Formats: sequence, C-alpha cells, structure tokens
Amino acid sequence: MMKKVLLMLALAASISGAAYASPQTSFKKGETEVNVGMWDSSAHSNGYKSDGEWNFLGGLTYGINDRWAAQYQYTGLHTDHTNGNMNEINALYSLHPQVAAFAGWNRIAMKDFPSGVFGSSDTTNNIAQLGIVARQPVNDVVDVYAKGAVGTESTSMWEAGVNLAVDKNVDLNAGYHYLNTRGDDDHNVSYKGFMAGLSYRFGGSDAAAFTETEDKNYDFEEDTAPSTVTIQPSAGKADPVDVPADTPVKAPENDYYFNSIHFKSDSAAIDDAQKVNLEAFIKKAKETGHTFKLVGRADATGSADYNKDLSARRIESVKQYAVDHGVDASKLVAMVKGAEDGSGAEGRRVDIFEHK
Repeated sequence: MMKKVLLMLALAASISGAAYASPQTSFKKGETEVNVGMWDSSAHSNGYKSDGEWNFLGGLTYGINDRWAAQYQYTGLHTDHTNGNMNEINALYSLHPQVAAFAGWNRIAMKDFPSGVFGSSDTTNNIAQLGIVARQPVNDVVDVYAKGAVGTESTSMWEAGVNLAVDKNVDLNAGYHYLNTRGDDDHNVSYKGFMAGLSYRFGGSDAAAFTETEDKNYDFEEDTAPSTVTIQPSAGKADPVDVPADTPVKAPENDYYFNSIHFKSDSAAIDDAQKVNLEAFIKKAKETGHTFKLVGRADATGSADYNKDLSARRIESVKQYAVDHGVDASKLVAMVKGAEDGSGAEGRRVDIFEHK
C-alpha cells in the first residue's frame, strides 16, 4: 500500500504548480472544493479483526465567506467481513490561514459484525463532534497536514498526511486515517488504514482587494503616522516639493525597479538570506538620497484582509531595517498590494522601486 501512495506522490511531483492544499483551512466566498479518494480500512474490536478493503471517500466544502465554510463528508467503512459508512456535516471556521476549527454532526453505521464482538451485529452512532485541522507548507507545492476530532459516543478520529499541488486548483493527497467509536457499553470499534485522494476547487472570489490607481505613480497607504516625503523634480524644472506621506502624489518622474525582499510563508520576519538585497538597497538609498517606494505583497493563501495586513507588516519590517541602518524614514513610501492571483513563493515579497 505504501508503495502505491509514494507512486502517486512521485507522479504529481513531476508537475509544477502553486502552493494550495487540502483539507482547507482558509476559504473564499462561493468557492467549492470536491474531494474524492479511497482508503484501505480494517476493523478491530474486542479481539476481533476484519482485514482491510478499499472504500470510497469523498465530500464537498463550500465557502460561505472568507472565514466560514460548510462541509459534507462520506467515508466507507467496509472491510473483508463487515460493512458500514460514516456521514459528516460540519461547519468550519478559519482561525488562521493554516488552521481551522470545525463542529458538526456525524452518523457512523456499523454492520455485519459477529454478534459476540460488541453485543450486536449492527449499531449506529449519532455523534456531535468538535475538531481542528492544521497544515504546514514544506515548499511551494507540498504541505503536511493533521486533522483531529472528538465527539459523543466515545468517538475520536485523527488523520495525518501530505498534499501535493498539481496546479492552482488541484491537489493529490495521501495519509493515514484512524476512527474509534462506541460499539456497546463495554467495547469500542476502531477503523484504520492508508488513504489517497484528489481535491479540486472551483468558483469563488476574494473580498475586494486594495488596488493601485493606474494614473498615479504614487498611490500608497501606510499604517504608521504620516511623515513628509520630498519629491525632487529633474534639475532646473522646479524646486523640491514636500507632501504628507499618506497623500497620493502625481510623481513628476518615473519609478524604477531596484530589487525585492522575499519572505517565508505567513511571515514578516527578515530572513538572513535576504540581507544581501537589503544591504544593496540601503547602500543605494544612502548614496543617492532618492525616494524609494516599498510595495508589499503576499501569496494567495488567506483572506484579502489578512493578506493586506501581512503585506503591511512586511513593508514595516523592511522599512525598520533600513531606518535602523541609517536610511531617512521620510524617503521611504509604503504601498500595500496584498495577494496576487497565481502567486506562490514569488508573491511573498516587498518590491523596492527607486524614484528618480
């Protein structure tokens, strides 16, 4: 079984894509995710074991807004000698782009067990459950995830695995699933086995994102208190003009891309590997005295509001580093862009433009 799982992941690894993953921990309003897969489930109870058999599993997740989603999940519980299924209806809430909590109702039907295993050949549990799911990016195309829940009828379940992005909206996933629930007053029944599947997302849209006004060379917003920016026109054309830093300015000259500072996923901390770019920027800023525009960006993970805040924090990290190393704060102009469609690691950055 493990060889089959590894083969699926190796196949997907040959296809590049963006960093998306399931199970979902962040949502878009109107977006639907479809999950389909198989798992090799075996059953255990009171010394009895029924070997694994391939079962269908699948479900739908629908984004109500950028925080809430509704979900239906079906899991087959057939083994060599028993039958059954599990049906879940959950409400999910995104606590963080990589963490979501869920609560709902779970109906577990177990059939065709020997009567001596837990007192009856068939039993059904109706369960109220609470759980959490978390994922952690390994790189731009691979995430690891863990999911756990507890519920009534002495029920617990957990799942852990890896997701591999085929493209922006398609993932392959593989992992291990475990379920334990009440059989009778004295004995529980457990199901466990490896699983593999496919996830596909479609539809949906982000909340309205902040966008730059195209007819302005300077269009920005800054969380810090306004300062004064000096705009220096070409020699002989006009005197320098001082304007508040939070006021859009029609720049008399052009902006030129200088370099970019990249960040790790969901982080605004300056990475040591990026300090060489920062030092080059600081040297240029101190030598020229020019105004520099810091354009903050995020990848497509998370809500529009969260990405806007993360982009602003990244700008502030770059700005503070530069100021700490002798750059005049009044020469640094911030512009928050948030997320860009289709951006992966390249989206997690602050672009630096020199105004000259």
